[in-house]
Amino acid sequence: MMKACVPIYSPLQIFFGSIFFGPLAMLYFLWKNFQNMQLFTEAKKVLFYGSIFVVVLVTCLKLSPSSISSLIIGLIVPFFYSLAALQISTSMQVTKKDIKANTNWCMQSLWNIIIFGSLFYAPWGFFMLRVIS
Repeated sequence: MMKACVPIYSPLQIFFGSIFFGPLAMLYFLWKNFQNMQLFTEAKKVLFYGSIFVVVLVTCLKLSPSSISSLIIGLIVPFFYSLAALQISTSMQVTKKDIKANTNWCMQSLWNIIIFGSLFYAPWGFFMLRVIS
């Protein structure tokens, strides 16, 4: 009987999922990896500190002057929090090489990233449209 592998997001999957689907998806991807790796304390920390990060991010975006370029809000800010997610995933979780080397783990599918990313992007996008406008 073949044992099913535990799906893990690679650091680049987390990075690109964060850029394209927002900080809520980033938190989900990091949290899910910690859950699947049986690191429950770190998973709780992701939810706690991630919630604080989202509140601070929304507050900063709301209080930013209207003269600030949409390029900064739309590209620069997501790039930097995605870079932070990449750093967290490579330093506290596993690399793609580690995932492939471990027989108990397998890579998450692209469809999984798109589906869960879209689910988390919808409320984030709606909320940000209401906050920024």
